[in-house]
Amino acid sequence: MADGAGSDAKAANEPEKKKCPWLDAWHDPVAGMSCYSSFLCLADLAADGDHRLVMVDMKKRIRMYKGTTIQWEHKLPDVPCAVQSFYHEAGHPPIPTLAVASGHRVLIFRNMRPSMQYRLPALEIDPVERDIWQDLTQDGADVQAGFDKLNAARENGTALSNQSIDFLAVEDLESQTEYVRACRPNEDHLLQQQTAITCMEVLKQNMDEPTAVSMLVIGTENRMIYILNSSALEIAAKVKLEAVPTFISVLGLFDVEYRITVACRDGNIYTVKNGQVLSNVIELETQPVGLVRFDKNVYVGCMDNVIHCFHFKGKKNHSIYLPCPISCMSLLQITKSRVAKALVVALQNGEVRLYNGKHLIATVETNDVVTGVKLGTFGREEGSMVLSFKSGALMVKILQRNANLDGTSVTVGPPPEQDIPLDVPKKTKLYVEQTSREREQAIDMHRTFQRDLCKLRLSTARAYVNLLGSGHGPMSTAAGAQVRINAQVLGMGPQFKILVRIQNAGATALYDVPVHCTTNQNLYRIPRPSFFLPVLVPQQVYLVEIPLTCINENGGTAAVRIFLANSQGTMPLISAACSRAVDTI
Repeated sequence: MADGAGSDAKAANEPEKKKCPWLDAWHDPVAGMSCYSSFLCLADLAADGDHRLVMVDMKKRIRMYKGTTIQWEHKLPDVPCAVQSFYHEAGHPPIPTLAVASGHRVLIFRNMRPSMQYRLPALEIDPVERDIWQDLTQDGADVQAGFDKLNAARENGTALSNQSIDFLAVEDLESQTEYVRACRPNEDHLLQQQTAITCMEVLKQNMDEPTAVSMLVIGTENRMIYILNSSALEIAAKVKLEAVPTFISVLGLFDVEYRITVACRDGNIYTVKNGQVLSNVIELETQPVGLVRFDKNVYVGCMDNVIHCFHFKGKKNHSIYLPCPISCMSLLQITKSRVAKALVVALQNGEVRLYNGKHLIATVETNDVVTGVKLGTFGREEGSMVLSFKSGALMVKILQRNANLDGTSVTVGPPPEQDIPLDVPKKTKLYVEQTSREREQAIDMHRTFQRDLCKLRLSTARAYVNLLGSGHGPMSTAAGAQVRINAQVLGMGPQFKILVRIQNAGATALYDVPVHCTTNQNLYRIPRPSFFLPVLVPQQVYLVEIPLTCINENGGTAAVRIFLANSQGTMPLISAACSRAVDTI
């Protein structure tokens, strides 16, 4: 009974650990698909209220999960970079369309079947490059001359196509001729430079509803933002950026007002409002690794393990410092059962953190590195989190319906220890006498303290000046010279080597500087204890090696002092002392 009462009291005194708001729903360690966040999508593809999980990976596959079973899998023609679901029309029931960005194409899937594909417009070829290739495709063309012209055009800053870059990579003339001959049958489509898609998002067209008609927003390698129409057949708007976009976040309606926040490879964040690039640019210290739009705030994860929060107009609100690099970021948004938003951050140490503003709500520990995270409705559960791991495993967690995501739930204000009274000792007779003396003689005591403090500072300054003048400090100012010296003993014995670093920190050179070494002659032998340094150039570090031999069979140790003398007087410029351990050999 006593032990039980003691354990209950101990449990009552210990703080209660915060309960994790995530519940384990499903874990497939052999899924075999390692996906990034842009490779994951949750959508109600059958319009039956049962949301499916759609995944693409670097192995050119697209897979759909219904619950915990694979419902559909298809082979892709190229490596994908993003997958999104959108509604191309207002049907009854509304059935979304899948869009997979792959290379320079957007593959459209409807009803789990390939429907069509949209190709981005080809890039314009420089007229100089086009004329050079037109001459090369003629019979009897000078291949070497064309090679030199293309090389000169590249050096002048001309953006060449992939075909020209591959041609310039060929070294010998025979291989260059074969390359040009292989290009001649395709001279009608000779120079077609295609871009590549880097990121993709979805923008509502005219209504802010889950099943409203949407449009695809695409970022490309040629620093363009394309907004396709709802049928993904034509370009509704396009914007030219200063750098290549890597992350996109959209807000608003295309027909009313919209904002596109873009994180680019130059480390800047640009904002596009109604087709125009705004002048307020957010400059980051390091490259971005994640971008999340949170109401009027923009959260940017950087490579220096920091998440910066900015207002959408560019003002910085706060920063969150993390213990390790960021793997991916996403936004948790619940609107049906309740209104709640939170930031989910996956770290490379296996942690998945949940933030509300700058407050840490919860942490989930995993045994693998998370490469992708997607939040939304999976099945019929709204607060679901899909995690993809580096090993190819797949995990699904569900948020508890009574989970508290309020950031103000974190304890703020004074600590609880502040309410505990201090154990102040009782007043003794000596304490009372000292207090009364300090009260009566406060002015005299203060003056005495200040006088002693000034004397201490004066004595310290005098000792430091004498130290520098005698050459025993880290830097000497004797005879108007400023010299630094550092000595280090190398070796295990009995043969040693003293490495001396000498630097003239003054503005003028020193000539014929004597160097002298002294030590216990019963322990060590220095073959050349005295020598001259011809010149010490200002700000130049000189390395001097002095051999040292231990001649005592019983070992022992003693300090070796090195003096830099003054050729104009008897006062040494500076000295250094070094010692060594007892011989081990």
